[in-house]
Formats: sequence, structure tokens, C-alpha cells
Amino acid sequence: MLLALEILTGLLAVATVLPHVPLAHGIVRIGDFPRQQIAALALILLAASFLTAPGWERAIVQAALAAILVVQTAFILPFTPIWRRQTADHDPARDTGGIPFKLLACNVKQSNENHSGLANIVSLRDPDIVILMEINQTWLDALTPLLAKYEHVVRQPQENSYGMVLASRFPLGDVAVENLLTKGVPSIRATVSLSAKLKFRLYAIHPEPPVPNRGSEGRDGETALVAMKVREEALPVLVTGDLNDVAWSRTTHRFRRVSRLLDPRIGRTVFSTFDARFPLLRWPLDHLFHTPEFRLQRMERLPACGSDHFPVMFELVLCPNGRAVSKPGNAAGNDIDRAHDLIDQARQRQEKPIGSDWED
Repeated sequence: MLLALEILTGLLAVATVLPHVPLAHGIVRIGDFPRQQIAALALILLAASFLTAPGWERAIVQAALAAILVVQTAFILPFTPIWRRQTADHDPARDTGGIPFKLLACNVKQSNENHSGLANIVSLRDPDIVILMEINQTWLDALTPLLAKYEHVVRQPQENSYGMVLASRFPLGDVAVENLLTKGVPSIRATVSLSAKLKFRLYAIHPEPPVPNRGSEGRDGETALVAMKVREEALPVLVTGDLNDVAWSRTTHRFRRVSRLLDPRIGRTVFSTFDARFPLLRWPLDHLFHTPEFRLQRMERLPACGSDHFPVMFELVLCPNGRAVSKPGNAAGNDIDRAHDLIDQARQRQEKPIGSDWED
């Protein structure tokens, strides 16, 4: 039994150390994802170790498991109620002049045929803004009655798992659908006008996922580029989508520092949104970040609808002034330099988007 514990502890140790390697490659970055699962396994193995005979080998295993548990827990703790929040709750007495709205986002999974399931959820929740990813023409046709309820719709159907739709009851201006760094991987940018005075810039993005046999430059470069663009925005900003990255990763931390955006999950919940099919293999892949002008009323993971992602709903209030409980750390010089490096590396790639043939 002790030998099995030693082998399993070694594997967990490697998985814990690997994400700290400063290398933009999927086999390294994937180690960021299962931190909750690694922590749970470390705790189980630590408890099991007490069933083995005492000795120096057991002591080493227990020390290693304790260290693994501490490291993994340190990444997860900011996304629990014991941590200080970043996003302020909406206070009607204090946040006067604000305008509420509801935003629903979902990666529908292109091969998912439960079109009516998603449509029913959207109709029931009645969001003001809907952002859907992995939309192809089949999905777009199936959602035509639903999208007809929205006056402003940006359609970008694609057959490579990177199609996207933005639908809004509020007017959209300065709309741009761009392949930021990778051909075939679009993003949508728009100015959303809640009123004549209250407007914000919306970024809907869906970068490539990390995979063991490819570099993660596409994903890392795109999020870095968006962060740099957000730094230059004069209006309040909201960034959302399936970022194919977890909330606690090094790249997401850098994104928040460079963009200076807040994460409403910090101090509240991990908010795991993938994989909807496997309860024991879930992590937070679907994100929303924002400037301090936004207050949170509610965020909710909605029922599964056939996709590997859960739909998510955010009820927010855009206010005339900024307020936050706490803020991300300021970007250091090496953060900006690293962001530029990642952008340059992504621009130099000559590869098809990762996963463009997964849904065939």
C-alpha cells in the first residue's frame, strides 16, 4: 500500500509543480485545471497514509501530500467566501442612477442537438444580453425564433467550433467581429448603450483550448491582447466568454492585473461551469470580468442543456461611478512585457485553430 501511495503522491507532485513552469504549452497549462480534484485526492491519500506502518517513508509521503494540499488550496481559497471580494454588491441606497441588466452566456457545443433546451432556458430567464459560442448555421437556424426577440443581433456562425452570436435588447454601436490573432477564431466587440449616458464596451471572446500536443500561445496571446486593449478603453468594460482557462491560472491572474478588471467570483464561489457531463471533473472555464462601475446583483449557473458547458447568468447594474471592495494588483513591468511576448508568439503561428475538427 505504501508503494502505491508513493507513486500516486509523485504523480500529484508533478501535476502540482508543472503549471509553475514558464512555458506556453498545453501539457504545462493543463495542470492548472484540476486543482480542486488534486487537492481532494491529496487529502484522501493523506488520510489513507495513516493506515500504513509508521516510518521515514510514510513521513516523507505525508509531508509531500501536505505540501501539495497547501499549494492547491492556496489557489482555490480566493474563490471562497472566506476571501475578500472584488466586485461590490449592488446597494440601491448607495448606487443611485444605475441601470440593471441581465447577461446570459453559454458555449452551446456545436454538436449538441438539444437546441430547444437552450432556447427554453433563455426564454425562461429572459436576459437582456445573450452571448452564445460554438454557433454554426444549424444552431443559428434553430435559434431564429429566439433571436427574433432581440432588436440587435450580431451573427458569426462558423463550422469550426468558434462561431458566435451576440443578441441584445440594448442598442449596439461600434460593432467589430475580428480574428484577433488566429484565423478562424473570432471575437465580438461592441458598445452597449443602456441609456444616453450609461454605456459600456463589451468583449465576447472564445480563445483556443490547451491540448497536450500543442502550444497554448493562441489562447494566452488572445487574452493578453484583450487585456492590453481594455487598458486603453475610456468607457466601462465587460469581458466575458469561454476563455478555456481557469480562474486561478497564472495567465488569468496576469489578465486581471494588465486589464485592471474585477472578478465577481473572488470572495464568493469557484463557479465551475465545465464539464457539465461529469460532476467530479469540473472547473471554472466561463468567465466575466468588469471595471468597477458594475455592481453584482446575482450570478447563477443555469441547468445543463446538452452542452459540456453550463449556461451562466449574471445580473449586474452599471452605475455612473466606480466602486470595488478590492482591486487586482497593478501590472508590473514584466506583466506587460510578457503580454507583448505572448501576443507576438501567437501572431507568428501558422496553425489551424485547436479543436476545429472536434465537432465533425
